[in-house]
Amino acid sequence: MALIKTFDTDLRTKLYLWEVTESLAELQEAVALTAQQSVQLDNIHNEKGKKNFLATRLLLKKIGYAPTALFYDPHGKPFLTDGKQISISHSFDKVAVIISNRGVGVDIEKKREKIVRVAPKFTQWNYHTAAFSLQNIIQKLTMVWCAKEVGFKVHGNPTITLNDIKVRDFFPTDSSTEIKIENSVYEVFFLFIEDFVLSYCYDIK
Repeated sequence: MALIKTFDTDLRTKLYLWEVTESLAELQEAVALTAQQSVQLDNIHNEKGKKNFLATRLLLKKIGYAPTALFYDPHGKPFLTDGKQISISHSFDKVAVIISNRGVGVDIEKKREKIVRVAPKFTQWNYHTAAFSLQNIIQKLTMVWCAKEVGFKVHGNPTITLNDIKVRDFFPTDSSTEIKIENSVYEVFFLFIEDFVLSYCYDIK
């Protein structure tokens, strides 16, 4: 597993981006799981899901966390036993993890043309009238999706949907925007790496 980059996004927060190059067998050999985690792994029925499960734990191992340090609440939100906040995202062979002393959210998505087809399900932005190239439309739609995902993760209300998250308009080349969820406003940051959009967000506290 190759570390692409570590970002010190502020004094309290580190963002890690990794590329998973190992096979499923290699990942299984590299990570020592607890009995409960082994059961969780067995309950994942596709290879991609199994690799994501193992890759996340291998990444945490490489930055000094034991397999038991990561746990999830009943809504699937991840936590660390040392009290730090964590958010995790996978896309194809990339894994992004952000760790902080405050609430955080991270999302990574590969830019793909299929997002144009599903756009009406998560945004009201009318890309048909935009004076953008198809490439920039795909980039902006991917950024909107990422902004909503990180907002969902950081806000912590499991009953909201992506359509409850309002995104301030922006250009496809912008490095940040704002989102509003219920009565809270968050700043969302974007990084562009290869064919991926990487987005992260902090708790306002």
